[in-house]
Amino acid sequence: MTKAATASAQHMMTDSRDNKCARQNPHLSDMSESDEEGLSSTKKPTLAVNPAPQPTPQPIAQPTAQPPPQLTLHVQQLDLTSLPSVNGVLTLNNGLRLTAPPTGGFLTPQLGQLVWRNVALALRDKWPQKEGPKAWARTFRAQYEENAQMTNIKMRNLIALIIGEAAASSLLISTPSAEGELFERLQPPYNFLISGVPQSAITRLTGLGVCSSPDITCFFIPYNQPLPKYICTLECFTFPDCEGSNSGIAALVKQTIRMHPNISHFIHQHIPSPDAEAAIKAIDSIRVTSLSIAVSRNLSHTVWNIYVDSPPNLSLKDYFEWSNLIRDLQFTSEDYGTGLVCSEDRQFLCTGCKSYDHPTGLCPFPKILGWFSPATSTNDDTSNVSLDNRAHTSQNSRGNPNRGGRGLVGRGRGRGKRGRGQY
Repeated sequence: MTKAATASAQHMMTDSRDNKCARQNPHLSDMSESDEEGLSSTKKPTLAVNPAPQPTPQPIAQPTAQPPPQLTLHVQQLDLTSLPSVNGVLTLNNGLRLTAPPTGGFLTPQLGQLVWRNVALALRDKWPQKEGPKAWARTFRAQYEENAQMTNIKMRNLIALIIGEAAASSLLISTPSAEGELFERLQPPYNFLISGVPQSAITRLTGLGVCSSPDITCFFIPYNQPLPKYICTLECFTFPDCEGSNSGIAALVKQTIRMHPNISHFIHQHIPSPDAEAAIKAIDSIRVTSLSIAVSRNLSHTVWNIYVDSPPNLSLKDYFEWSNLIRDLQFTSEDYGTGLVCSEDRQFLCTGCKSYDHPTGLCPFPKILGWFSPATSTNDDTSNVSLDNRAHTSQNSRGNPNRGGRGLVGRGRGRGKRGRGQY
């Protein structure tokens, strides 16, 4: 046997029959393991294998980028309190910019007169006959305008952006006409009547309450004017300005009212349905807050606002009459003098929001971050304000010692045409 034959024989003897079948053919090294396992022991190996052509790789389809969710201006879905703001300003997807509601929401102006005050008699007869839902709107620093065209246009545009053009397609904003000249600063009438829109739109507007935009700032209230919680402001006490004094004055006010049964009797005589506890609930809900008013640059004095958090179920006109009974009282303390109601020329009336519980210079709205309307503290209108870190502007007297400075705008207690709660 030649060496070659011997080598070949030696090679053949190194593996068993089973191992021979299991050995990998070097020509099939690029096959998958599953293909190798599929070969039978009797199948002859293929000397050359052309791999199957691989499919041309296709680009992976990328998901279409979805635009970020935008605010839907449907009336029921516009919730300004849930939207992010920048420097106190919200920008809606339709471009409308609004002042973001502060923490706790906007305060409710404590109106001390009827929205119908000084409205022409013809309109008082016609406007209530308008069919469908209605509401009132007024601007910040509102006053009667003989030509209110621009105010009407701006108000219409703002409302349409808030409730949507579809809901505003039949929007009607009725402009007030004056019954006469009152010779008052920023005199009424200045409340516009909103009609011609769905109830959902009215609910949205009155729910927002305040909408301040670069073009116009509007306050919206229900057609049936809500009762204010403010009753009056007391001065002349020598109580220190602290929370304990507020509680003490509230107890004194309740005690004094209970000593005048006509005040409770008025409630029971005018509520629509009998309620033995109606007067008790109203009187028990009385609370007091203090307000520091500047007398000079270095001196201030304190007044106290009286509120009833659970007003009796009276009509607005009856409510003003009931509160006037309280405003006619004096509140005598054993140690801190007698508190008198700020009335006539000493009654507050904010020219900005029309609230009766603060002077113009202490209006809280212009102090809100992102507020668009002009501040109330201007060279033409500087009111009594506090010097105790709750608000800061200067006080400027008109020179009338009975007025106590600007911001104490004349309003009586219901005894004349200019009285509180009068038409």
